[in-house]
Amino acid sequence: MIDIDISALADNISRFCYIVTVFFNTLLIYLTTCHPNKQIVGTYRNMIVIFALLGMWFATTDILVRPLLHSYNGSFVYFTLGSTFRNSKPSAEKALLMYGAMYGVVISFVTIQFMYRACVLAKPSWAKHFDGFKLIIWLIFVLLAGLIWANGSRISSPDEYAYQYIEHEIMVEYGVSVRKIAIFTFLAYNADGTFRSNTLCSLGSLGLLAMYLYTTCLICGTIMYRRMQGSMSSFSNQHEKLQKQFFVALLYQITTPFLCCHIPCTALFLLPYLNLEIKFHSTIFVYAFNTYPLVDSLIFLNVVSVYKHALKKFWKLVMKEWEDTVGANYIPEPSMSVVMSRM
Repeated sequence: MIDIDISALADNISRFCYIVTVFFNTLLIYLTTCHPNKQIVGTYRNMIVIFALLGMWFATTDILVRPLLHSYNGSFVYFTLGSTFRNSKPSAEKALLMYGAMYGVVISFVTIQFMYRACVLAKPSWAKHFDGFKLIIWLIFVLLAGLIWANGSRISSPDEYAYQYIEHEIMVEYGVSVRKIAIFTFLAYNADGTFRSNTLCSLGSLGLLAMYLYTTCLICGTIMYRRMQGSMSSFSNQHEKLQKQFFVALLYQITTPFLCCHIPCTALFLLPYLNLEIKFHSTIFVYAFNTYPLVDSLIFLNVVSVYKHALKKFWKLVMKEWEDTVGANYIPEPSMSVVMSRM
Protein backbone atom coordinates (compact mmCIF):
# COMPACT_ATOMS: atom_id res chain seq x y z
CA MET A 1 0.00 0.00 0.00
CA ILE A 2 1.28 3.48 -0.88
CA ASP A 3 1.89 5.62 2.18
CA ILE A 4 0.92 9.22 1.42
CA ASP A 5 1.92 12.09 3.68
CA ILE A 6 -1.25 14.20 3.58
CA SER A 7 0.48 17.21 5.14
CA ALA A 8 3.30 17.17 2.59
CA LEU A 9 0.82 16.66 -0.25
CA ALA A 10 -1.26 19.63 0.92
CA ASP A 11 1.86 21.81 1.17
CA ASN A 12 2.93 20.86 -2.36
CA ILE A 13 -0.53 21.62 -3.71
CA SER A 14 -0.44 24.97 -1.91
CA ARG A 15 2.96 25.81 -3.44
CA PHE A 16 1.72 24.85 -6.89
CA CYS A 17 -1.35 27.06 -6.46
CA TYR A 18 0.92 29.90 -5.39
CA ILE A 19 3.05 29.62 -8.54
CA VAL A 20 -0.04 29.48 -10.76
CA THR A 21 -1.59 32.42 -8.88
CA VAL A 22 1.48 34.60 -9.36
CA PHE A 23 1.68 33.63 -13.03
CA PHE A 24 -1.92 34.45 -13.92
CA ASN A 25 -2.07 37.65 -11.86
CA THR A 26 1.19 38.81 -13.43
CA LEU A 27 -0.29 37.96 -16.82
CA LEU A 28 -3.41 39.98 -15.95
CA ILE A 29 -1.27 42.98 -15.01
CA TYR A 30 0.76 42.62 -18.21
CA LEU A 31 -2.33 42.46 -20.42
CA THR A 32 -3.85 45.45 -18.60
CA THR A 33 -0.80 47.70 -18.81
CA CYS A 34 1.10 46.53 -21.91
CA HIS A 35 -1.89 45.76 -24.13
CA PRO A 36 -3.88 48.92 -23.47
CA ASN A 37 -7.50 49.16 -24.56
CA LYS A 38 -9.30 52.47 -24.90
CA GLN A 39 -12.23 51.02 -22.95
CA ILE A 40 -10.13 49.98 -19.93
CA VAL A 41 -8.35 53.13 -18.86
CA GLY A 42 -7.88 55.40 -15.90
CA THR A 43 -9.27 54.43 -12.53
CA TYR A 44 -10.63 51.01 -13.41
CA ARG A 45 -7.36 49.96 -15.02
CA ASN A 46 -5.60 51.03 -11.83
CA MET A 47 -8.12 49.03 -9.78
CA ILE A 48 -7.50 45.88 -11.82
CA VAL A 49 -3.75 46.21 -11.35
CA ILE A 50 -4.06 46.96 -7.63
CA PHE A 51 -6.40 44.02 -7.09
CA ALA A 52 -4.03 41.65 -8.89
CA LEU A 53 -1.14 42.91 -6.75
CA LEU A 54 -3.19 42.44 -3.58
CA GLY A 55 -4.02 38.90 -4.69
CA MET A 56 -0.34 38.06 -5.14
CA TRP A 57 0.46 39.66 -1.79
CA PHE A 58 -2.21 37.55 -0.11
CA ALA A 59 -0.91 34.37 -1.78
CA THR A 60 2.64 35.24 -0.71
CA THR A 61 1.45 35.81 2.85
CA ASP A 62 0.03 32.28 2.89
CA ILE A 63 3.36 30.80 1.78
CA LEU A 64 5.21 32.73 4.49
CA VAL A 65 2.72 32.18 7.31
CA ARG A 66 1.38 28.64 6.59
CA PRO A 67 -1.82 29.10 8.68
CA LEU A 68 -3.68 26.07 10.05
CA LEU A 69 -7.14 25.51 11.51
CA HIS A 70 -8.23 22.76 13.88
CA SER A 71 -11.68 22.11 15.35
CA TYR A 72 -12.03 20.43 18.72
CA ASN A 73 -15.30 20.07 20.65
CA GLY A 74 -16.38 23.55 21.75
CA SER A 75 -13.51 25.35 20.05
CA PHE A 76 -11.49 25.86 16.94
CA VAL A 77 -7.97 27.22 16.79
CA TYR A 78 -6.05 29.30 14.28
CA PHE A 79 -2.29 28.74 14.44
CA THR A 80 0.92 28.10 12.52
CA LEU A 81 3.71 25.54 12.77
CA GLY A 82 5.73 25.98 9.58
CA SER A 83 5.79 29.74 9.38
CA THR A 84 8.88 31.57 8.20
CA PHE A 85 8.66 33.30 11.60
CA ARG A 86 8.28 30.08 13.64
CA ASN A 87 11.46 30.71 15.64
CA SER A 88 9.83 33.75 17.21
CA LYS A 89 6.37 33.31 18.73
CA PRO A 90 5.56 37.07 18.77
CA SER A 91 6.60 37.40 15.12
CA ALA A 92 4.55 34.34 14.15
CA GLU A 93 1.51 35.81 15.93
CA LYS A 94 1.89 39.05 14.00
CA ALA A 95 2.22 37.02 10.80
CA LEU A 96 -1.08 35.24 11.51
CA LEU A 97 -2.75 38.60 12.06
CA MET A 98 -1.23 39.89 8.82
CA TYR A 99 -2.70 36.92 6.94
CA GLY A 100 -6.17 37.71 8.27
CA ALA A 101 -5.70 41.39 7.49
CA MET A 102 -4.73 40.65 3.89
CA TYR A 103 -7.87 38.62 3.31
CA GLY A 104 -9.95 41.48 4.72
CA VAL A 105 -8.14 43.88 2.38
CA VAL A 106 -8.82 41.71 -0.68
CA ILE A 107 -12.53 41.31 0.02
CA SER A 108 -12.93 44.99 0.89
CA PHE A 109 -11.34 46.05 -2.37
CA VAL A 110 -13.95 44.04 -4.28
CA THR A 111 -16.55 46.18 -2.52
CA ILE A 112 -14.77 49.34 -3.66
CA GLN A 113 -14.90 48.07 -7.24
CA PHE A 114 -18.65 47.48 -6.91
CA MET A 115 -19.11 51.04 -5.65
CA TYR A 116 -17.06 52.48 -8.49
CA ARG A 117 -18.86 50.52 -11.21
CA ALA A 118 -22.24 51.54 -9.74
CA CYS A 119 -21.19 55.19 -9.89
CA VAL A 120 -19.96 54.85 -13.49
CA LEU A 121 -23.30 53.42 -14.60
CA ALA A 122 -25.78 55.33 -12.42
CA LYS A 123 -24.03 58.56 -11.34
CA PRO A 124 -21.02 59.24 -13.61
CA SER A 125 -20.34 62.52 -11.81
CA TRP A 126 -19.67 60.58 -8.61
CA ALA A 127 -17.04 58.40 -10.29
CA LYS A 128 -14.59 61.31 -10.12
CA HIS A 129 -14.32 60.68 -6.37
CA PHE A 130 -12.33 57.54 -7.22
CA ASP A 131 -9.94 59.22 -9.68
CA GLY A 132 -6.28 60.02 -9.15
CA PHE A 133 -5.11 60.55 -5.59
CA LYS A 134 -8.67 60.16 -4.31
CA LEU A 135 -8.26 56.43 -4.88
CA ILE A 136 -5.73 56.49 -2.02
CA ILE A 137 -8.55 57.47 0.36
CA TRP A 138 -10.44 54.32 -0.62
CA LEU A 139 -7.27 52.29 -0.16
CA ILE A 140 -7.05 53.65 3.39
CA PHE A 141 -10.60 52.39 3.97
CA VAL A 142 -9.53 48.99 2.63
CA LEU A 143 -6.57 48.91 5.02
CA LEU A 144 -8.82 49.82 7.95
CA ALA A 145 -11.11 46.92 7.02
CA GLY A 146 -8.06 44.66 7.02
CA LEU A 147 -7.10 45.87 10.49
CA ILE A 148 -10.62 45.12 11.74
CA TRP A 149 -10.33 41.62 10.29
CA ALA A 150 -6.96 41.11 11.99
CA ASN A 151 -8.28 42.49 15.27
CA GLY A 152 -11.00 39.85 15.18
CA SER A 153 -8.26 37.25 15.60
CA ARG A 154 -6.23 39.27 18.11
CA ILE A 155 -9.22 39.49 20.46
CA SER A 156 -9.22 35.70 20.69
CA SER A 157 -5.71 35.42 22.13
CA PRO A 158 -5.74 32.42 24.50
CA ASP A 159 -5.89 32.71 28.28
CA GLU A 160 -4.96 29.98 30.78
CA TYR A 161 -8.31 28.18 30.48
CA ALA A 162 -8.08 28.16 26.67
CA TYR A 163 -4.55 26.74 26.86
CA GLN A 164 -5.71 23.97 29.18
CA TYR A 165 -8.73 23.19 27.00
CA ILE A 166 -6.74 22.54 23.81
CA GLU A 167 -3.30 21.63 25.18
CA HIS A 168 -3.71 17.85 25.07
CA GLU A 169 -5.46 17.87 21.68
CA ILE A 170 -2.72 19.90 19.97
CA MET A 171 0.00 17.75 21.55
CA VAL A 172 -1.65 14.54 20.33
CA GLU A 173 -2.48 15.78 16.83
CA TYR A 174 0.59 17.89 16.08
CA GLY A 175 3.20 16.89 18.65
CA VAL A 176 3.86 20.41 19.93
CA SER A 177 3.16 22.33 23.11
CA VAL A 178 0.40 24.84 22.56
CA ARG A 179 2.23 27.32 24.78
CA LYS A 180 5.21 27.46 22.45
CA ILE A 181 3.44 28.24 19.19
CA ALA A 182 1.56 31.21 17.78
CA ILE A 183 -2.10 30.40 18.24
CA PHE A 184 -5.51 32.05 18.58
CA THR A 185 -8.39 30.17 20.17
CA PHE A 186 -12.08 30.59 19.45
CA LEU A 187 -13.57 28.93 22.52
CA ALA A 188 -17.36 29.07 22.87
CA TYR A 189 -17.85 28.60 26.63
CA ASN A 190 -16.11 29.31 29.92
CA ALA A 191 -15.58 26.56 32.48
CA ASP A 192 -18.89 27.47 34.15
CA GLY A 193 -20.80 27.13 30.88
CA THR A 194 -21.23 30.85 30.18
CA PHE A 195 -20.43 32.39 26.81
CA ARG A 196 -16.90 33.73 26.38
CA SER A 197 -17.13 37.45 25.72
CA ASN A 198 -13.89 37.70 23.75
CA THR A 199 -15.03 35.04 21.28
CA LEU A 200 -18.40 36.75 20.86
CA CYS A 201 -16.66 40.08 20.23
CA SER A 202 -14.28 38.46 17.77
CA LEU A 203 -16.95 36.68 15.75
CA GLY A 204 -19.27 39.68 16.03
CA SER A 205 -16.72 42.10 14.57
CA LEU A 206 -15.91 39.74 11.70
CA GLY A 207 -19.59 39.07 11.05
CA LEU A 208 -20.57 42.75 11.06
CA LEU A 209 -17.72 43.66 8.72
CA ALA A 210 -18.61 40.86 6.30
CA MET A 211 -22.30 41.84 6.47
CA TYR A 212 -21.47 45.47 5.72
CA LEU A 213 -19.26 44.56 2.75
CA TYR A 214 -21.75 42.12 1.24
CA THR A 215 -24.70 44.46 1.82
CA THR A 216 -22.82 47.22 0.01
CA CYS A 217 -22.06 44.86 -2.87
CA LEU A 218 -25.71 43.79 -2.99
CA ILE A 219 -26.97 47.38 -3.14
CA CYS A 220 -24.42 48.39 -5.77
CA GLY A 221 -25.06 45.22 -7.74
CA THR A 222 -28.80 45.93 -7.77
CA ILE A 223 -28.15 49.48 -8.98
CA MET A 224 -25.90 48.21 -11.77
CA TYR A 225 -28.38 45.53 -12.81
CA ARG A 226 -31.30 47.97 -13.01
CA ARG A 227 -29.18 50.46 -14.93
CA MET A 228 -28.18 47.84 -17.48
CA GLN A 229 -31.75 46.61 -17.81
CA GLY A 230 -32.85 50.14 -18.59
CA SER A 231 -31.64 52.53 -21.24
CA MET A 232 -27.87 52.83 -21.73
CA SER A 233 -28.06 55.25 -24.64
CA SER A 234 -25.06 57.18 -23.33
CA PHE A 235 -22.84 54.17 -24.09
CA SER A 236 -21.93 52.64 -27.44
CA ASN A 237 -22.96 49.04 -28.09
CA GLN A 238 -19.41 47.83 -27.61
CA HIS A 239 -18.99 49.76 -24.38
CA GLU A 240 -22.37 48.55 -23.13
CA LYS A 241 -21.28 44.96 -23.76
CA LEU A 242 -18.07 45.57 -21.83
CA GLN A 243 -19.98 47.08 -18.90
CA LYS A 244 -22.15 43.97 -18.70
CA GLN A 245 -19.06 41.75 -18.76
CA PHE A 246 -17.52 43.73 -15.91
CA PHE A 247 -20.76 43.33 -13.99
CA VAL A 248 -20.71 39.55 -14.47
CA ALA A 249 -17.03 39.41 -13.48
CA LEU A 250 -17.72 41.36 -10.28
CA LEU A 251 -20.62 39.04 -9.44
CA TYR A 252 -18.33 36.04 -9.78
CA GLN A 253 -15.64 37.77 -7.75
CA ILE A 254 -17.92 38.34 -4.77
CA THR A 255 -20.02 35.18 -5.10
CA THR A 256 -17.03 32.82 -5.17
CA PRO A 257 -15.69 33.63 -1.68
CA PHE A 258 -19.23 33.87 -0.30
CA LEU A 259 -20.19 30.35 -1.40
CA CYS A 260 -16.81 28.62 -1.10
CA CYS A 261 -15.38 30.38 1.96
CA HIS A 262 -17.76 32.43 4.06
CA ILE A 263 -20.74 30.08 4.24
CA PRO A 264 -18.56 27.05 5.20
CA CYS A 265 -16.57 29.18 7.65
CA THR A 266 -19.76 30.48 9.25
CA ALA A 267 -20.66 26.88 10.01
CA LEU A 268 -17.14 26.36 11.36
CA PHE A 269 -17.48 29.41 13.64
CA LEU A 270 -20.88 28.35 14.97
CA LEU A 271 -20.04 24.67 15.43
CA PRO A 272 -18.30 25.16 18.82
CA TYR A 273 -21.56 26.51 20.28
CA LEU A 274 -23.16 23.10 19.72
CA ASN A 275 -20.48 21.73 22.07
CA LEU A 276 -20.27 18.44 20.21
CA GLU A 277 -17.53 15.91 20.86
CA ILE A 278 -15.77 16.23 17.53
CA LYS A 279 -12.30 16.94 16.27
CA PHE A 280 -10.95 17.36 12.76
CA HIS A 281 -8.32 19.23 10.79
CA SER A 282 -10.19 22.15 9.23
CA THR A 283 -7.27 23.62 7.26
CA ILE A 284 -9.17 22.79 4.08
CA PHE A 285 -10.99 26.09 4.66
CA VAL A 286 -7.68 27.94 4.52
CA TYR A 287 -6.92 26.37 1.15
CA ALA A 288 -10.31 27.57 -0.08
CA PHE A 289 -9.37 31.14 0.89
CA ASN A 290 -5.96 30.82 -0.76
CA THR A 291 -7.35 29.85 -4.16
CA TYR A 292 -9.40 33.04 -4.37
CA PRO A 293 -6.69 35.26 -5.97
CA LEU A 294 -6.16 32.59 -8.64
CA VAL A 295 -9.89 32.24 -9.31
CA ASP A 296 -10.24 36.02 -9.51
CA SER A 297 -7.64 36.40 -12.26
CA LEU A 298 -9.13 33.48 -14.20
CA ILE A 299 -12.56 35.12 -13.97
CA PHE A 300 -11.28 38.29 -15.61
CA LEU A 301 -9.36 36.44 -18.31
CA ASN A 302 -12.38 34.30 -19.22
CA VAL A 303 -15.35 36.66 -18.78
CA VAL A 304 -14.12 39.98 -20.19
CA SER A 305 -13.78 39.69 -23.98
CA VAL A 306 -11.05 42.35 -24.13
CA TYR A 307 -8.81 40.09 -22.06
CA LYS A 308 -9.73 36.99 -24.03
CA HIS A 309 -8.67 38.67 -27.27
CA ALA A 310 -5.50 40.09 -25.70
CA LEU A 311 -4.69 36.67 -24.27
CA LYS A 312 -5.02 35.03 -27.68
CA LYS A 313 -2.65 37.61 -29.18
CA PHE A 314 -0.25 37.06 -26.30
CA TRP A 315 -0.15 33.28 -26.79
CA LYS A 316 0.31 33.69 -30.55
CA LEU A 317 3.24 36.01 -29.89
CA VAL A 318 4.75 33.56 -27.40
CA MET A 319 4.37 30.63 -29.83
CA LYS A 320 5.89 32.66 -32.67
CA GLU A 321 8.87 33.60 -30.51
CA TRP A 322 9.24 29.96 -29.51
CA GLU A 323 9.12 28.74 -33.10
CA ASP A 324 11.63 31.38 -34.20
CA THR A 325 13.98 30.44 -31.37
CA VAL A 326 13.72 26.72 -32.02
CA GLY A 327 14.00 27.24 -35.77
CA ALA A 328 17.15 29.34 -35.39
CA ASN A 329 18.83 26.60 -33.37
CA TYR A 330 17.65 23.73 -35.57
CA ILE A 331 20.20 22.29 -38.02
CA PRO A 332 18.43 20.10 -40.58
CA GLU A 333 19.94 16.71 -41.35
CA PRO A 334 21.13 16.27 -44.95
CA SER A 335 18.86 14.21 -47.17
CA MET A 336 19.91 10.73 -48.33
CA SER A 337 20.52 11.93 -51.90
CA VAL A 338 22.97 14.55 -50.66
CA VAL A 339 24.78 11.99 -48.54
CA MET A 340 25.07 9.56 -51.48
CA SER A 341 26.37 12.29 -53.81
CA ARG A 342 29.22 13.05 -51.43
CA MET A 343 30.36 9.45 -51.17
